[in-house]
Amino acid sequence: MGLFKKLAAVIGLALIALSVANVEFGALMGLEPPQKVVLARLADPGCNADEIQKDLDSGDVNSCVTTPGVWDAPDLLLLAEGALMFLTSFMRWPRKGKWAIRIRKTAIVSGFLLCAIALADRFDKLPGTSSEDLAVLLPFPAPGIAVQIGIFAIGIFLIRGPKYRVVKEKSLKKRKREYSTAELDHAYMAGGNLGSLSKSLRSKRASKYKTVGELWGDQKLSEFEDEFEGGLRDNFSASIGRTCHLCNGAGCQACNYTGVLS
Repeated sequence: MGLFKKLAAVIGLALIALSVANVEFGALMGLEPPQKVVLARLADPGCNADEIQKDLDSGDVNSCVTTPGVWDAPDLLLLAEGALMFLTSFMRWPRKGKWAIRIRKTAIVSGFLLCAIALADRFDKLPGTSSEDLAVLLPFPAPGIAVQIGIFAIGIFLIRGPKYRVVKEKSLKKRKREYSTAELDHAYMAGGNLGSLSKSLRSKRASKYKTVGELWGDQKLSEFEDEFEGGLRDNFSASIGRTCHLCNGAGCQACNYTGVLS
């Protein structure tokens, strides 16, 4: 796990602990009695421990705190952000193969959509919910422009994608040429002789193969064939001949008492 992932895991755990401690135990400000702090109002004037405690002692209602145990949308969002950061720190994204290509394409499309949403909201072209409405759901006070910048930055990050450093092994410089299935089928139809394949670029080990049978036997491919494939070949070594016409297969001196003329 890299430094960035470790930092993300620590921040995620901190966000989870902060949300649970604030909502369930009211331990964020150490008030008496314990109160849940409304995180979205922390920047409001008068939302400090001394002012809130003074209102509680006098029996007045303070809009910066509420009863513990009540989960609001900002609290759930903070908990979800922490859980997401913590879980993604243990995920390993594929760097090659089909899944890597699919994830990369999905990230690019999602990035363009987020950038388009941020720009449309900036120019008041987005119908329905705006960034001002989303800012209210955040667990900390933030203007609408900050939400737009954040969405646009996430979109740019998804479009840019991760940067991988591909380390080429020394063995790749001496790459072995592998026979494709089409080439082997063509060689088999041609009589089993590899022909021009034996003269083209290939590994030193493969240079000793002259027929498909030699390649099959040296690689011990018969150990991996099933019953159907095994039935396609046989080891029949008996001689074939016609029935002796003199003795009708009973055996005579002409057929050396075998009943068959080879």
